Amino acid sequence: MTRGRPANPRLSRDAILTEALSLIRDPVQPFTIRTLAKRMSVTPMAILHHFGSHDSLIHAMADAILAEIPGASPKTLLAAYAKAAHRHPALILALFRIPGPLPLQARLLTERLEIMLENEGRSPDEARLHRDILIDWVHGMALAQAPDDPAPALNALLDALTPGCNAPR
Repeated sequence: MTRGRPANPRLSRDAILTEALSLIRDPVQPFTIRTLAKRMSVTPMAILHHFGSHDSLIHAMADAILAEIPGASPKTLLAAYAKAAHRHPALILALFRIPGPLPLQARLLTERLEIMLENEGRSPDEARLHRDILIDWVHGMALAQAPDDPAPALNALLDALTPGCNAPR
């Protein structure tokens, strides 16, 4: 019997993230470290060895999803974010339960959106306000399990927030 770490460890951050993202989409199973460990046939401590805490795992899951969100305009960025949030509403709720700063990719996404809104002619204060409105709208759509295609509602909201647009009274 050889001692030390195995040459090909069977548990990795990527394997844990893949299984964790699958589990959090399962409406029947609760998302816990214990449930995840049981699905992966490891101990909860093996999971925690890679992430440190439940909150760190949730942040890593969010980072994995949000890092892949494309978008060259507010519309395409928000449509992609809405689609990702719609596929992972339990992840959005889990993020809301964690006090403190957002995961890195969430902060980068909101910064990208704010810059795009400023580049469309909004003042910094207006861009920040519209960013918050739009991000909150996406969260509401995801948590309400709204239709798969958020484009019509997103277009209406973006039109209402467009500089120079006369908002309905």
